[in-house]
Amino acid sequence: MESVYLNWAATSYRKPAVTLQAVNDYLQANHYQNSNRTLPGMAENGIAFKTRQILADFFGVNDPAQVLFTQNATMSLNMVLNGLLHRGDHVLTTSMEHNAVTRPLNLLAQQGIETTYLACTKTGQLQPEQLTAALRTTTKALVMTHTSNVTGTIMPIRECFALAKQHGLITILDASQTAGVLPINMADLNIDILIFTGHKSLLGLPGTGGFCLADGLAEQIEPWIVGGTGNASASLTQPDFLPDKFEPGTPNTLGILSLGTSVKAIEHLGLAKIARHEQALTAYFLAGLARLPVTVLGPQRADQMVPVISIVAPGFDVGELGGQLYQQFGIITRCGLHCAPLAHQTIGTFPTGSVRFSFGYQTTMAKLDYTLTALAQLLKGRAEWKDF
Repeated sequence: MESVYLNWAATSYRKPAVTLQAVNDYLQANHYQNSNRTLPGMAENGIAFKTRQILADFFGVNDPAQVLFTQNATMSLNMVLNGLLHRGDHVLTTSMEHNAVTRPLNLLAQQGIETTYLACTKTGQLQPEQLTAALRTTTKALVMTHTSNVTGTIMPIRECFALAKQHGLITILDASQTAGVLPINMADLNIDILIFTGHKSLLGLPGTGGFCLADGLAEQIEPWIVGGTGNASASLTQPDFLPDKFEPGTPNTLGILSLGTSVKAIEHLGLAKIARHEQALTAYFLAGLARLPVTVLGPQRADQMVPVISIVAPGFDVGELGGQLYQQFGIITRCGLHCAPLAHQTIGTFPTGSVRFSFGYQTTMAKLDYTLTALAQLLKGRAEWKDF
């Protein structure tokens, strides 16, 4: 039985062939050196240097040195939030955030940093006006997910970040679910700090990610993890120049290579083409689910979502439904709370969670037809039935 992978919100499946070839060539060539990360004369052919330039172009970053590599989005958020916020600061975020945002903020509460969670609707949507009402004189930053990893709901980032900038806030976007799915330009969206992960829709290997900084932001963030960088080695303090300020230790050169190669593959295929395909998949799957006795969570409109769809079904525990989809039909989904308990509280599915289906550029309509037929077979006899 061939598996059907519908868990792209967790990680991408089958990296581009060009990426696998680049990784294999690198390993076969036995490089393993730590390319200089700062000096152009030594790094013009370096992997990290090239990938910084690729990502700077992809996200609209003014200076490639302002693209910083970490091991994932969670590490990036911890580094940024811990380095930026101080006792007495106030932060705004939403009730749809991943634990990669909420847990660092919860830990920072022990250091006298307060957080207000802007309440979203049952479909995971936010009204920008809520931001203005929640402002304090001590409010320093707004950190938001670009889209929910539970419902796929696209947040009104343009409106919220424009309001935030009017009030002097630092804007932080968690683009874990949208980098490689939606176009993102830092200046156009008023993004001060862009958080990304490499292994989801950017199609890189696990263990890749980072954050991008707008001009002038590096000076406002203290290094949270320090160590050797290969530069300024006589100093016992972390260098204050980029990228070394935020990149201690040996970099994941192989992962960075995979990330740069995959982003070039995305550009070659065309981000707009990928987005059209994934939106068509979302609309098609939503239409199929509408004929089944399930509750679809979120906005249920493909133009308001990325390809992430959660459901609950009468008569089924979410773990049972997800398990049966895999055991009987080889369909891989994600069940439970998806590391986003506040989101499930918001949409009314806490503590049981939901069954989440998520698609990527390699997903086909035929695979969705197979999944809808499998759901129909499992649901028949368990709940009120409609013709499928």
